[in-house]
Amino acid sequence: MGIWDKFFGKKTENKSEKSPYMPSEETPIDISFAETFTNKGGHFLFCESSKLVPLNLEEILKENQWKNEHVLSLNETIAEQFNLTLISETSGNLKAYQAAVMFCEYIISNTGKILLSEHQIKHYSLPDLPKTIIIIAKTKQIVKDVSQGMSSLKNKYKKVIPTNITTLKSKSESSEKKVFSESETSAKNIYLLLED
Repeated sequence: MGIWDKFFGKKTENKSEKSPYMPSEETPIDISFAETFTNKGGHFLFCESSKLVPLNLEEILKENQWKNEHVLSLNETIAEQFNLTLISETSGNLKAYQAAVMFCEYIISNTGKILLSEHQIKHYSLPDLPKTIIIIAKTKQIVKDVSQGMSSLKNKYKKVIPTNITTLKSKSESSEKKVFSESETSAKNIYLLLED
């Protein structure tokens, strides 16, 4: 900038170049999860309070034209709270239902998957479950990756680590056209009701 530019007020652009040695800014894990989850075909509904959870669940049922008796839960609390069909640990053909509503252990940010254990799915495997799963979770359950999820799981259940630990992934719209092999039937249509 010359001396005349200073006197006559020529403006200069303030270029703040970022040093290549500075670490890159990381996206917060909740935003990262939401992007990854929805990009992979998941349906994400943020609930600012617990009062919105039953309202959003009701809207999901209306949207899909399901009645409460067409939706199951393996959790007695959920079944009673939302007036859904309770399936006990030893009975029931789960695929006869349109959807299942459950809690989860953790939400994996970097993969957009949901970490489940025997506390949510009992002894059933993912292919045994209905094609649509509705997960109710809280933002504090979001973890960066599977490793952090497993560490948190071990800390949560210090005395007895649960069995039947698995990750649930969304069935993307593009993959719906493919014919699924037996190993691919664990992908589900997932609705996530995430409570703050």
